[in-house]
Amino acid sequence: MTIETVAADAALARRVAAEIPGLVFATGPASYSYIFGGRGGFYEDFIDAAWKAPANFFSHEQAALAFEDGAFLGVLISHDGPEHYRLKDGVWPVAQGLAEEGQIGEADIAALAERAEIASFMNPHVPEDCSYILVVSVPEAARGRGAGRALIDREIERARTKGFTRVHLDVMSDNPAVGLYRTMGFEPMAETVTPVPCREHGLAMELRMMLSL
Repeated sequence: MTIETVAADAALARRVAAEIPGLVFATGPASYSYIFGGRGGFYEDFIDAAWKAPANFFSHEQAALAFEDGAFLGVLISHDGPEHYRLKDGVWPVAQGLAEEGQIGEADIAALAERAEIASFMNPHVPEDCSYILVVSVPEAARGRGAGRALIDREIERARTKGFTRVHLDVMSDNPAVGLYRTMGFEPMAETVTPVPCREHGLAMELRMMLSL
């Protein structure tokens, strides 16, 4: 059967919403555990709300989904380099909305912001002449069937169509997906270690990988 990749419209986003927090978490469990204090209720609520909201890092508006014979096989979330920092800032209204609903306190938001700021030093600057892949994730039961490769191929074509010269992504160095990225032509351009997340909390070195188009 053929893997189909499609943009995540509102209906498809609702259909797969329950799986998105787990798939995002799987791309960097140690990193998300450090930033959110573990995979608990707030992490799940935050990613779920961000997926459903517009104009932020994790919004379905920037996502492509993979299916095979109607079965959901994976997600890729990406954006254009010029939009990177605007979309990054867009996560804070999502967190604030959860605070207003009583799902998290202001002190928790402050702590989250502090950890996120520290973790951000692991990620080099995102230039404007690239597309940036934030998330590529496939459910464990569906791995090895080509869904991740199909989603990345779709993003490469999207980047070419938009006239970008490069595709960037960040990935923890202990993530098995590094091997896939290498086979698709991505090369490590930076290796980053930051004292608090890596030395005090056990996060692996992070790689900025790039594919020249």
